[in-house]
Amino acid sequence: MNILKQSTAVTLVLGPFVDNTDGFTAETALSIAQADVRLSKNAGTFAQKGDTTSATHMENGYYSVPLNTTDTGTLGRLTIAVNKTGALPVFMNIMVVPANVYDSIVAGTNFLKVDSLAPVWSISGTTLTVKAPDGTTTQTTRTLTTDAAAVPIIGAA
Repeated sequence: MNILKQSTAVTLVLGPFVDNTDGFTAETALSIAQADVRLSKNAGTFAQKGDTTSATHMENGYYSVPLNTTDTGTLGRLTIAVNKTGALPVFMNIMVVPANVYDSIVAGTNFLKVDSLAPVWSISGTTLTVKAPDGTTTQTTRTLTTDAAAVPIIGAA
């Protein structure tokens, strides 16, 4: 499955489109308009893509299909399907992920944040407060004491 960054305009390569009678011969002259490219977000109802640009033949039955930020705006599974007369149906499944996930896994330009459920904590004077992941509910409060043998707290994020 391909991975796309959420809310990003992209041009995909879709195909090969092959003849529906022999299942082999490349269909190189199809007219694939905006309304022919159908999208389903997270197994929802299919609808035409938002980008108004038609698909363009590249070679050997492969077509470039532009999508806009609305087309890729929903996180989760995105199914792209085209069913043109004279050709077998073609579809592609894509996983749309948040920018941080894409930038970490695909682009390599970010660190993958895996601490969304980590508690938030703070120290004020001698009081340690630990909050739930929602950041508002206090889970526990402790009074801190000094101990020369203890491992020091270096910093907090």
